[in-house]
Amino acid sequence: MLATLAHRPARLLLDELSTGLDPIVRRDVLAAVIRTVADEGRTVLFSSHLLDEVELVADRVGILANGKIALDGELAAIKEEHFKLIIRFPDPVTQCPPINGSLTTSGQGREWTVFWQGKADDILPSVKSVGSELVEQHTPSLDDIFVARTRPNPALNERHPCEEPVT
Repeated sequence: MLATLAHRPARLLLDELSTGLDPIVRRDVLAAVIRTVADEGRTVLFSSHLLDEVELVADRVGILANGKIALDGELAAIKEEHFKLIIRFPDPVTQCPPINGSLTTSGQGREWTVFWQGKADDILPSVKSVGSELVEQHTPSLDDIFVARTRPNPALNERHPCEEPVT
């Protein structure tokens, strides 16, 4: 890694940079690499399955699922438009009704967790449209967003979002 950085490439591709490192060394290595390249204005393409690391160092994120781009954009914008909601129905339901903007739903009875994409101002109207109330609202981690965007949602009768239709 040091030999690569010493040549000062304009673009740097880092694939699973911290694999096999303990958490302390992993943070130190990431911080050193990012600091070094950021100070010099270089571009880094950082590939990792450790999305907590990606969230710490990335300005822009692209998520691949089944060889297709499932999500691409500025990390801050992505986080601003994804929400983890806890909603409550007045009476128990066996299935959460489809909510405009929902990516995944899970739960049982009166309380359900909904991963939702859209504008913050649209959350309450969407939740109320199915006869429920908003109990909690959180900004999910990049890991949560990845799972919500790439995992099929049986509750919504969906396949994997990037899966080709069966013919």
